[in-house]
Amino acid sequence: MVAQVPDFTANKVCFLETTTLVDMSTPEDSIKYRFWDLNGDGYFGPDTGKIVQHVFSSPGNHNVGLRVVTHSGNAKAIYKFVQVASVTADFSFEPSCTNQPVQFKNRTLTVLDSVQLFTWNFGDGSLQNHDANPVHYFTAPGEYSTKLIVRSKIACLDSVTYIVNIPPIPDYTLSFSGDTAFFEGDSVTASIEGTHDSIFWSTGETGNSIVIRAEGDYWVRVFNNGCFGQTDFHITVKQFGLDPVVTTLFTPNGDGYNDHWDILNLVKVGPCVVNVFDRWGKEVFSQGNYKNDWDGTYKGKMLTNDTYYYFVRCFDGKLYKGTVNILK
Repeated sequence: MVAQVPDFTANKVCFLETTTLVDMSTPEDSIKYRFWDLNGDGYFGPDTGKIVQHVFSSPGNHNVGLRVVTHSGNAKAIYKFVQVASVTADFSFEPSCTNQPVQFKNRTLTVLDSVQLFTWNFGDGSLQNHDANPVHYFTAPGEYSTKLIVRSKIACLDSVTYIVNIPPIPDYTLSFSGDTAFFEGDSVTASIEGTHDSIFWSTGETGNSIVIRAEGDYWVRVFNNGCFGQTDFHITVKQFGLDPVVTTLFTPNGDGYNDHWDILNLVKVGPCVVNVFDRWGKEVFSQGNYKNDWDGTYKGKMLTNDTYYYFVRCFDGKLYKGTVNILK
């Protein structure tokens, strides 16, 4: 009986590519027939020659057999696993808003292979990204066609595209009742105007406006439809000098806030003599030792909203003059 060693090779391919199987048997007698079992079911088909090309219907390990028959009638078979690799691109992402981070999570699946390169195209004109799980900021609202291309180590390719919807941040305006740099003892009101569901200030307050009396860094977050915008700002509190610091606006409307005309550093510069005139030169208020108690009335009646002219002379004897506005 003639000895023989059946064997074959097969190239590792990507799913849906053609596998080439080559008979590498080394018999001591010449081969008459070669029968291949491409399904691993134990059934050998008709003689198809030394080289067979086949496309497997699924990725994974496929049990393939080769049966060799020599001219002397000796027959022997061998089974080996033939590998068909695959890569299936996929990803998920968390909903986010304009100028806020979107976390992309790679969910790519591989069979008998591993990923060599990720390529992300976010559809907003930004540079491609090659991280496995990137974070991206979309700077404008809209729908973005985001594509992931995956390349495996044996050059299998796959891609997937999803639409990422980026809603806008709330449209709002932060305004201040006065200067954000003021003297100690004074204050400023920060207010939000615009469409919103809720507001949260760095002070912990949640109303449309807050009164700020202390120096520091502040921020406000304005929420609408699950998105928020944030504005940071700084408040400066200035120290008093030796000149009187006269407020230029007060609101005598009885709300308990800013209802009187104040000389902010009155304790340091007083006593002060004050005189206030309307635009026609009529004196509407005077006091020889001012106590920060003028409420904008003249002879018991509230003055109209207007600009008035003050003259202040304190302990140093200097005359200070300017304007003060009444706004109810």
